[in-house]
Amino acid sequence: MAITTVGTDGDDRAIEFLVAPRSGEGAAGAEGVHFAIHREHDQGWEAARLTIDPLSGSVPVAAVEWAMEFAREYL
Repeated sequence: MAITTVGTDGDDRAIEFLVAPRSGEGAAGAEGVHFAIHREHDQGWEAARLTIDPLSGSVPVAAVEWAMEFAREYL
């Protein structure tokens, strides 16, 4: 799988990710899976939220783990 950041909300409170399958993999949909991680500036990580595009289907757990580590560094 390949994970890319698609964008932020402009206020550094959310990051959107796209998980796309590599050729030969079937873990994500053909077009990929979109999800976002949100966190308020004045709140800790225990208040962070994960939003999944309902049309995307399921998100691989490994992608969420990677995205959380990335978000902790960026948000």
